[in-house]
Amino acid sequence: MALTASFRRVAALLAATVLATAWTLQAAAQAAAYPSRPIQLIIPYPPGGSDALGRRIAATMAKNIGQEIVVLNVPGASTQVASRKVADAAPDGYTLYISSPFEMATGPVFYKNLSFDPIADFTHISFNARLPYMLLVSTSLPVKSYGEFMAYAKANPGKVRFGSYGALSQVDVIARRFRKETGLDFPIIPYQGGAPAFTALMAGEIQAVFATPIPTRGFIKDGKMRPLAVTTEGRNKLFPDVPSLKEVGLGIVDEASYGLVGPKGMPRDMVAFLNRELVKAMNDPETKAFIEGMGVEIVGSSPEYYAQWLRDNTRMWTELAPALGLEVAKK
Repeated sequence: MALTASFRRVAALLAATVLATAWTLQAAAQAAAYPSRPIQLIIPYPPGGSDALGRRIAATMAKNIGQEIVVLNVPGASTQVASRKVADAAPDGYTLYISSPFEMATGPVFYKNLSFDPIADFTHISFNARLPYMLLVSTSLPVKSYGEFMAYAKANPGKVRFGSYGALSQVDVIARRFRKETGLDFPIIPYQGGAPAFTALMAGEIQAVFATPIPTRGFIKDGKMRPLAVTTEGRNKLFPDVPSLKEVGLGIVDEASYGLVGPKGMPRDMVAFLNRELVKAMNDPETKAFIEGMGVEIVGSSPEYYAQWLRDNTRMWTELAPALGLEVAKK
C-alpha cells in the first residue's frame, strides 16, 4: 500500500515535470519566433502632437525587425485609460506602450482608487527620452522676456490665465508649482489635451501655458507663441536664448519623459530584445536627428533603471504633493 502511494507521488511529480518542461519549451519557441505578427503600440495621447516621437520610433523599429508596428492612440484620464488597457493585455510582446513616467509615478499619489499598480502590473522595458517643458505666452502680451512677464503679471492682476491639459496632468502640476513659487495669483483652466490649450492661447482665452517643443515648435517659429523659460536644469539647445526656471531663481526642475513598457510577466529574452531594438532605433542617424530636432534628449535606459525611477519619483511626489495642496484632489 505504501509502495503504491509512493509510486503515485513519483508519477504525479514526473507528470508535473513533463508539463512544466512542455510549457517552457513552448514559451521558448514562441520567444524565438518573436515577432511573428504585427505589434500594437499604444500611445496615451491624441494623434498629431505628442505622439510624434512614438510614431517615429515605431516606424524605425518596424523596419529593423521586419514586422509591422501598428500605433493606436488611446487618450483619456491623464493616460489612465491607456495604462489600464495595457495592464489587461497578454504578456506576449504584441501589446506595447509608450508610457508617461510622470503619470505612472504620480498615479498612486494623486488617486486613491487607481485601478493598476505602475510597478507590479507592467514589464518595464526602457526609459526612452526626456525633454523640457517651456513657459509659453501669447504674443499678444506686451512681454518678450521672463522678467517682463513677471512684471506684467504683478502689475495686472487677473489678466493672466494659464491653461493645462486637464486636472493633475503634468502641465497642471507644473503650473501649480509655478503659482506657488512666484506668488502670482492666476487661474488654471483645464482643457482636454494640448491642442485645445494651444488654440485657446492663440485665441486669447488664456495667456500662458507650459508645453514641450514637440507640438509647439511650429507655432513658435510662426510667431504665434513666445517661449520665456524652460523647466530643465539648463537651457535647451533648440532655444539657447531662453533661460531655465532654475536660472531665474525658481526651484522648479521638471521634464516631460517617455518610457516603453508592456504587461507584467513578459519573458526576459523578449524584454532584452525590445530594449536592444528600441535603443538601436532611437540611435539610427536619421531617427536620432529627427528626435533631437524636437528638443528631445535620448536616454534608452535599462529596464531596471526605469522601474527604480518610478519608485524614486513616487516617493518624491508623496512628499511634494501636500505642499502643493494636491492631496485634496485625490479620489
